Amino acid sequence: MLDIHNHYLAGVDDGPTELSGSLALVDLAIEQGIQKVVCTPHYHHGRYDWDADKVTGAFDALVSAVAERLDLALAAEVRFSDEVLIDLRKGRVPFIGRWGEMDALLLEMPHQNVPLGIEAFLKWLKKEGIQPIIAHPERNKEIMKSPRRARDLYRAGAVFQLTAGSIAGHFGENALSTARILLKEEGVRFVASDAHNLKRPPAMKAAADALAAMHEAGDVDVSASRIDELMVLNPGVLTASLFA
Repeated sequence: MLDIHNHYLAGVDDGPTELSGSLALVDLAIEQGIQKVVCTPHYHHGRYDWDADKVTGAFDALVSAVAERLDLALAAEVRFSDEVLIDLRKGRVPFIGRWGEMDALLLEMPHQNVPLGIEAFLKWLKKEGIQPIIAHPERNKEIMKSPRRARDLYRAGAVFQLTAGSIAGHFGENALSTARILLKEEGVRFVASDAHNLKRPPAMKAAADALAAMHEAGDVDVSASRIDELMVLNPGVLTASLFA
């Protein structure tokens, strides 16, 4: 498996504070069968302001400590804001690879709502040759209340990355039921861990098992080949340039 969204780097956001915490997550990832990880620290103006030197230093330290046990690459989870639009125009924002011949942006919305202006922003990104990948839409409270809002975002140009823990039931029934609904719709292309620490560990194996159980029960059409697409094939295509 390949994990395209997580917070393994120490001391840069709300992930581990020390390298030892990062290595504990690496151990869990390897146990789950994860072979490649794209580290995606928060790019969040006003909360986790992006310090390229600090992020690169934390990434290099993890690469050195992990050695050849796990392949690592670096990108970011980018919070929607007016400032991000400016940074994109200046070429400052890290992309997470390429999707459909476009640079790809892992985009985070606020958890409480679908923000005003997001659909216009998604359309602008597509016009600029950037594919938005919205992280964990199933955990957005507005989408939980009205999953059809995700359809609006898809029509505006986004595709989706679901959180493994949501599928495994770790974020409660609302997130799980919303994930099920979104899996039945168009738009879901990736499943990733969004792991932060040992209390929010990578749950990719648990998610794969949960998806297989959904398919077996007839709840959602997630065959073994689709699970492979969500966790291996699509992430591999997306991040091929990062691991080249």
